[in-house]
Amino acid sequence: MPTPHPDVLWHLAMARWAEITANSPDLAPAAALQQRLLRITIDAASALETTETASFAESSIVGKWARGLPVLRDETIAIPPGLTDMLGPLCTALADGGAGESALHIRDALAAKAIDAISLLSVSLARNQKAIRTSALHMGLSPDLVWLIGELGSAPLAHRLSEKGVGRGFPVVGEKTPPDPFRAWDRGYCPFCGSWPALIEARGATHTLRCSYCALGWPLQSHRCVYCGNEGEDFVVAAPEVSAPQQRVELCGKCSGYTKVIDVREPTPFPLLAIEDLATMHLDEGAMARGYRRPELFDLDTIAPRTSTC
Repeated sequence: MPTPHPDVLWHLAMARWAEITANSPDLAPAAALQQRLLRITIDAASALETTETASFAESSIVGKWARGLPVLRDETIAIPPGLTDMLGPLCTALADGGAGESALHIRDALAAKAIDAISLLSVSLARNQKAIRTSALHMGLSPDLVWLIGELGSAPLAHRLSEKGVGRGFPVVGEKTPPDPFRAWDRGYCPFCGSWPALIEARGATHTLRCSYCALGWPLQSHRCVYCGNEGEDFVVAAPEVSAPQQRVELCGKCSGYTKVIDVREPTPFPLLAIEDLATMHLDEGAMARGYRRPELFDLDTIAPRTSTC
């Protein structure tokens, strides 16, 4: 999926925020914060367009996928130095948006190099939530907020890498590209980074899971729970509003997980997927009110312990 020009992205984003706040005025503060965050993200992603990034050999990808491991698992990725410049503004935006002193403490720790910005982005890119939370707690910082800042800061690179390495087909590294590389992956977590989907985009009979982190899209080969694979009678699809059947949720009675499904005409570009996540917040609220949840990151250590320090 070609990435639109930043100006086009921003125009699309502004129009969507206007629609969201007109329909749901209570979401105006969240939309205002998201506007500041996505402006930073779009600019960072645009700067990466001219930056050389890593390639991944097909044999390595296929080997990992056969074991249930995403492409980024145990990879050492160079972090473009300019990417660290967005961390301070992200902290400031979050502080102004409600995170307050907690976000400012993280910004100060980054400025004083008590938190190494490159390391934070590297560990976030590796999806090592345990390491980030442990370090944050040791420093007396909010672990969830440090994780969020690292995730927001590294997401443009994750998207760039996934788009280059998987989203546009395999890079040519002296091996023949298989006709359908996604046929080797049939799991609910992202084949590139290992994150769960933010939502599922439906276009007719085609359902595409969209990663909450790198925005990669991939299919499942059968209709089942994204998290536990349940496809029994207690896995159901519900449309909370009869007037809006284009927005619904998949609910699993086995693992109590839920996933949002929206009808789309075309895939939502990065990073505007976050806007659609916000626009469908009522689906989250309805599912959680009934006892459903989104689980933590899938623990890939259950398949293979990490071999890298990230």
